[in-house]
Amino acid sequence: MEIPFRTAVRGGKVTIQVPVTEDCPSCRGSGAAPGATVTTCPECQGKGTVTFGAGSFGVTRPCPMCGGKGKVPSEPCATCAGNGQVRRQRAVNVTVPAGVDTGSKIRLAGQGDRGAGGGPPGDLVLTFRVEPDSFFTRDGLDVECTIHVNLAQAVLGSKVKVRTVDGQFVVLKVPPGTQPGRRFRIKGMGVEKSGRRGDQFVKVQVDVPDTLDEPARKEFEEFAAAAGMRH
Repeated sequence: MEIPFRTAVRGGKVTIQVPVTEDCPSCRGSGAAPGATVTTCPECQGKGTVTFGAGSFGVTRPCPMCGGKGKVPSEPCATCAGNGQVRRQRAVNVTVPAGVDTGSKIRLAGQGDRGAGGGPPGDLVLTFRVEPDSFFTRDGLDVECTIHVNLAQAVLGSKVKVRTVDGQFVVLKVPPGTQPGRRFRIKGMGVEKSGRRGDQFVKVQVDVPDTLDEPARKEFEEFAAAAGMRH
């Protein structure tokens, strides 16, 4: 099942539709139409299985006439065509543990198909695939993101609001002279798993203007000359 990035990091509840095989509600699993009689299967003599071959080459299979039930109705159920079972979608509420990643699995006991011959249901095993996020990436217990600042903010310093995986915002102080690609750490805002919690790393990308009008260009040339920057 696919889950959002934030759900994988912090956990949450998700409802999914699971295809399951269940007893037919019309015939309650008998395979017989209302009022029909049910007799012992003449093919398997009520055993539910037949053997093909002989000796060590014999192979036992479910009886093709009764489908392994050992009994056959005089008139099959119209809802399930005599199979006694129907396939349908069942809604299952899944609690996603915090910190799961793509490939993580959980087992939901008793949420699988019923066993043969009316046996107890099996388990439902879910494998997660985490959807990519437009802002965050993940490295183990740490989350990473990139923010954009303009040239003035990088040179003079600034305060920038940064979103966390909790959907909140923290104020990050960008010091004067911040270089492109510099990374800052927001402690304790990463993935929480097994009592441990990672950090959030913020990479700064400095956006340079594509074009400058003539007055701005002259002012920047004066700044470059004063700062001793060659161009």
